[in-house]
Amino acid sequence: MPCAACASRSPPGLTGPKRGRCWAMLTPDEKQLMQRCLDAIRERSPGFRARRPQLQMIAAVAHALARVDASDAERSDGAHLAVIEAGTGTGKTVAYLLPALVLAHLRGRKLVVSSSTVTLQEQLLHKDVPDLLRFLPFPVSYVVAKGRRRFLCPARLAQRLDQQAAVEPRDAPGQQDDAAADGAGVRPLRWFSRLAEAFDAGRWCGDRDAWPQVIPESVWASVTTDRPGCLGSRCPSYARCPFYQARQRAKEADLTIANHDLVLAAADMEPGSTLPDLREALVVFDEAHSLPSKVVDHCASRHSVCSAASWVSHAARDARAAVTALRLGRFGPDLPDPALPAARLCAALERLLEAVGRHCEFAGQQRISRFAGGVLPVEVRKAGAAVLDAARAMGQDLLTLRTALVDRAGDRAEAVQPHLATLGGYFPKLEELVATWDWMLCDETQHPLPVARWVERHAGSGGGDDFLVCAAPISGGPRLRELLWNKVGAAVLTSATLRACGRFAMFLEEAGLQGYAALEPLALASPFDYGRRAVLHIPGVRADPRDAAAHGQEIVRRLPALLARQRGSLVLFASARQMREVQAALPDELKACVLMQGECSRRELLERHRARIDAGERSVLFGLASLAEGVDLPGEYCTHVICAKLPFSVPDNPLEETRREWIEAQGRSAFLERSVPEVGIRLAQATGRLLRTDDDHGTVTVLDPRLGRTHWGRMLLRGLPPFRIVIGDRPLDAPGLAEAA
Repeated sequence: MPCAACASRSPPGLTGPKRGRCWAMLTPDEKQLMQRCLDAIRERSPGFRARRPQLQMIAAVAHALARVDASDAERSDGAHLAVIEAGTGTGKTVAYLLPALVLAHLRGRKLVVSSSTVTLQEQLLHKDVPDLLRFLPFPVSYVVAKGRRRFLCPARLAQRLDQQAAVEPRDAPGQQDDAAADGAGVRPLRWFSRLAEAFDAGRWCGDRDAWPQVIPESVWASVTTDRPGCLGSRCPSYARCPFYQARQRAKEADLTIANHDLVLAAADMEPGSTLPDLREALVVFDEAHSLPSKVVDHCASRHSVCSAASWVSHAARDARAAVTALRLGRFGPDLPDPALPAARLCAALERLLEAVGRHCEFAGQQRISRFAGGVLPVEVRKAGAAVLDAARAMGQDLLTLRTALVDRAGDRAEAVQPHLATLGGYFPKLEELVATWDWMLCDETQHPLPVARWVERHAGSGGGDDFLVCAAPISGGPRLRELLWNKVGAAVLTSATLRACGRFAMFLEEAGLQGYAALEPLALASPFDYGRRAVLHIPGVRADPRDAAAHGQEIVRRLPALLARQRGSLVLFASARQMREVQAALPDELKACVLMQGECSRRELLERHRARIDAGERSVLFGLASLAEGVDLPGEYCTHVICAKLPFSVPDNPLEETRREWIEAQGRSAFLERSVPEVGIRLAQATGRLLRTDDDHGTVTVLDPRLGRTHWGRMLLRGLPPFRIVIGDRPLDAPGLAEAA
C-alpha cells in the first residue's frame, strides 16, 4: 500500500515511479519550477515529445536528490541514492539535469555530474548543458573539472625555457616550423617558446585540451606538475596559475562536470580540495555501468622491483642536492637524511628480487605469475614487509624535507621551485609502492572480499628481467560504499546498461549498493519499437567461435552477403587480431569500404564514416569494445550492427582468475555468475548502437551460434531489447520467420 504522501498530487505530467516513490520530499516551489521548465521545453523545442519513461525518471531523480536533507536514519537505508537504467531514447540527460538543477538552485547546493570519459564531459559541456539552459528561468554557471596535470605550470615552463635555451640554439628569424602541427620531431625549445608566447599574450589559457594541436607527452610532462611539486600560494606564478584559476571557477560554479576518475580521487582527498564538498553536493553518475571497474583501477596498485631501486637512489641524491643548494643546514632530528631509509629500501628491494626469482614461475613465454588463493610465500612476505617499512620511512623523511623547502620559499621561491618539482615526482612513486604492499600484506579476515596478488615479468632497462608486483581487490564495492555512498549528499547512478541478463544483481554487488533497504533500482524501457523496426539475426554459423582461425574464415565468407545491401554498418570484434585478419582477407571491393579502428583517432574514424554516407557511398566500420559504447550513428549511418563473437573476457586476467577462484570455492558457478552477466552487458551495449531515434531501423547480426543454441545464450537474449528474433540462414524479410527466444 502506498504511503500517505503518495496521495499528494505530483506536478501535471510528472508521474512518480513504481513501488511507492513519491514527491513527499519536494516543496511546492520545487514541483512547480520543475513543471515550468518541462513546459518550456515542450513549447519551445521543435520535435520534443515527452515520453512516460522520461517523466518517470525525472520523478525518480527528484525523489532521491531531495533526500540530501534527510535524516541519518533515512540515509543509512540508502534513501538518498537512486539506480536507474534508462533505455536508449529515454532522454536521460534531460531527465537527470532538469530536476537536479532545480533542486541545486532552490536548495543552494552544488551539482556534480560525472561521466565515464573526457569525451562525454565535452559533450555535456558543449551540447547537452547549453541546450537545456535555454529553457530554464534561472541562471546556471558551469565548468568542466580536470586534474592538475591537464594544466600548465607557468613556473616550470619558465624554468624549462631557460634550461633548454642554454643547450639548444634558437631558430633563425623566419624559419619555418613545419613539424609544429603534430609535434613530430620538434625540438623542445620550439614548443616551450610557442607555449610561453601564447600564454603570456593571453591567447591560450594554459589548459592542455585548449591547445589547437596535440602537445607531445614528453614536452607536456616537463611543463606541468602535481600536488607534491607545487608551491601553492608561495609560488611567484600563483596569481596566474591556470590550475588555481580553474579551481576557483569550479568553487563558484553551480554545476561541475567531472569524470569518474576525478570524483574517486576527490573523494579520497580533503573535502572541497578539487571538487565541491561531496558530502553536501548533489551528484549524478552518468554511464554508471563503468564505475565499478573504475574504482577497482583506482584501488589497484603496482610497482617495479629493479626500476624502483634506481629511482629510490636518484631520490636520495636529489634530496641531498636540494639541501646543499639551498643551504638548509645539517641533517639531524629536524632534517632527516632520506639517504638512510633509501639505502634500507634498496636492500629490501634486492631481497624481494631474489625471493620473486625463487618463488614465481614463468614457464616459456608466460609473463604473469599469480599467487593462487592470494597466499604469499614466506620469503616474499618478509621481503615485502621490509620494503613497506623502509618506503614509509623514506616517504616521511621526504615529506619533512618538502616542508622545509616550502618554508624556505618565502624569500627564495624561484630557487626552491625546481628542487620541489624534482622531489615532487618521487612522492606518487613512493605512495604507489606503499599502497601495493598494503594490499599485498593486508589481513584478508579484515576485508569482505579477497585481494588478487600477482607478479608480471618484463624486460628491464639494463637488458635483464624486471618484475612488477601487483595487487588489487577483486571488487571495488566496499571502497565505493566507504568513499561515496555513506558520505555523499545524494546521488543518482544511471546508464542505458546497468542490468545483466535482465537483473540488477551484479551491478549492485560490484557498486557496493547491496543492503540499502530503501534503494529500489528502476528499469525504464526504451520507447523505440524494436519489434517492428529491428531484427536480431543469429545465422547458422558452423565454426566454433573458440576456434579463432575457422571462425574468422567463416566470418570472411559471410560478410560480403551480410553487408551487400547496407550503406552504413558497424562490425564489432572481440579481439584486435581477428579484426585485422578478417579485414586483410576480405575481397578488395569490400575492403575498400572498411574503416578500421586503430588506423586513426576515434573522432576522425567516425567523421570519415559519416562523410562517406553523406556522399551516398557505402561505409563499414570495424571496431572493438570502445566502439560498442558511446557511439551515436543514427539513421543511415548505421542500419546493420554485426557482432563477430560474444565478448567474453580474457580468461588469464589475474584479477578475473582470483574472482572466479573465490566464487568456485563457495560452490557457485563463476561462469553463470560472472562471465555470462558480463557478456550480457557488453552485448546490450553493442546492440544499443542500432536504434538511436524513433525513425531508425535495421538489423543486429550475431555470428556466434551459442547465443541461440545454449541455455546461457537464452539468458543473454532475455537481457536485450524486444527485437524480432530470426535464427538460421533464411531471408530476413520473409514472413513468419521470427522465432521465440
